[in-house]
Amino acid sequence: MLNWIEILGYAASVLVAVSLTMNSLAKLRFLNLLGAIAFASYGWLVDAYPVLAVNGFIAVVNTVYLLRMRPGRSVAFELLPLAHPDNRYFRRFVEFHATDIARLFPSFRADELEEVHVVFILRDMLPVGVVVCRRQDNEDLVVLLDYVIPSYRDFQCARYFYRSWSEVIDCKGVCRFVVRRPVEAHQPYLEKMGYGHDPQLGTEVFTRPA
Repeated sequence: MLNWIEILGYAASVLVAVSLTMNSLAKLRFLNLLGAIAFASYGWLVDAYPVLAVNGFIAVVNTVYLLRMRPGRSVAFELLPLAHPDNRYFRRFVEFHATDIARLFPSFRADELEEVHVVFILRDMLPVGVVVCRRQDNEDLVVLLDYVIPSYRDFQCARYFYRSWSEVIDCKGVCRFVVRRPVEAHQPYLEKMGYGHDPQLGTEVFTRPA
């Protein structure tokens, strides 16, 4: 029968293993931190000092990075508009993340973009997200793609875009953003960003004031 020290060792292994399955970098580091603390404690209890030392170091590293990622920390955001959707980096970015983009935006086609605005979201100068939208009916900006890579999906990128979009997109007279027929997995994000149903447009259309 397992004693509590052995259970601690197994629990540490599970935490480390589960941490490696996380898309979110913050969740990965947090679970890995818990696993490292558990492993360090296990090493101390069984006199395995190399295990204690290595996992103590890992715990410190994870703590430092989590403090850097904490909410409220000053992060440098910037929006970078592209002159044309044929931009080679944009094409490569979409191609690299094609599987995830197709899951969230199954109707998006990078090779069928005309008269659109393409804006990269930079975070600490890293291109971590991209928004593609098209003006329609003068007052609407229809969002065709609003994608952030998994490890940066903490809503900060999206909030920055919706605060600052008018600085890089010249769309005078636009009153609202429109998303048509979003997949179910994308709807909680839209609601978090202030989107809702417009009774006149039906339940498959989400809108947000510009």
